[in-house]
Amino acid sequence: MKKGMLRGLILTSLLLLGFSSQAFSAQFKLLSAWAPNYIFNVGVLNNFEKNLTEVSGGKMKFSVFGPDVVPTFEQFQPIQSGVFDLAYTYSAYHSGTTPIAIGMDATPADPAKRREAGLFDFVDQEYNKLGVKLVSFPPLTPYHFVTRNALNGNKPSLQGMKLRSIPSLQSLIMKLGGSPVTMAGGEIYTSLQRGVIDGAPWTQVGVKDFKLNEVANYMVTPQFGYVSTMILMNLKKYNALTPEQKQWIDEAGRKTELDSLAFFKESIEEEIAELKKLGMKVTEMHPEDAAMIEKYWNDGLWEMAKASTGATGQQFHDLALEKGMTK
Repeated sequence: MKKGMLRGLILTSLLLLGFSSQAFSAQFKLLSAWAPNYIFNVGVLNNFEKNLTEVSGGKMKFSVFGPDVVPTFEQFQPIQSGVFDLAYTYSAYHSGTTPIAIGMDATPADPAKRREAGLFDFVDQEYNKLGVKLVSFPPLTPYHFVTRNALNGNKPSLQGMKLRSIPSLQSLIMKLGGSPVTMAGGEIYTSLQRGVIDGAPWTQVGVKDFKLNEVANYMVTPQFGYVSTMILMNLKKYNALTPEQKQWIDEAGRKTELDSLAFFKESIEEEIAELKKLGMKVTEMHPEDAAMIEKYWNDGLWEMAKASTGATGQQFHDLALEKGMTK
């Protein structure tokens, strides 16, 4: 049977199973953009499961389905339609539907301040218009570049280099003089190995998981930005919950943001130390680029957030500026 037909049958079966209000409040179907053993799942979903179990007294649980069921970049529609109750994903993966949440990564990785400033609620309201509830926005880790060779110390720092890219990183790479090459994360290893690309921006946690240290000899400083992921819920299913059940979901989402941030801070220190032991060296950007890299990152994200959202994207940016949450 063709893979597409099999995936369709799986989705149809899940939808036909249906859940009464009582049943789905106890057992959710969660769709994740990452494989079960990937560090993002370990650091976020494990905490979300623990927190949801604690606040609900064990009355709420979920089963996880991964990108083998629905490809990473096709997961927003199934959460909109209610085939899945929850989704764990990244804003850039559904930027074609709405890029608004991308702007959140241009703000400090402080979950409490993001909520106090009204940024969480702003994004939530925009997703509500699409039939989706924002449950949690856990910040994970900064980016850094890994490269095959040391930088030459000139400005712009990445002049003449080909770097793997995704839409949220393209503007920054170009401002640093590099040439962005769009490719899936799974293609980076062989592309570095064969010299198709000279380096790649990657989160500070995860280089070892993808074994990029085997084909990239250097870590570039400084780090930049902060990647946040999202836990989303189908809005109709959220609204069908009782006030107490909604409180459980909301509280688990809030606690998961703080727990995940702590988890990844510790993981970053451990991974960088391990990569150095494995032979990776540090190479530095030109000082002027190092001083500007956060602005390059922020500017690129806000450009994306505003690209197809019109006045809404500008309102979000204005709110972040007003609250002192971006530069």
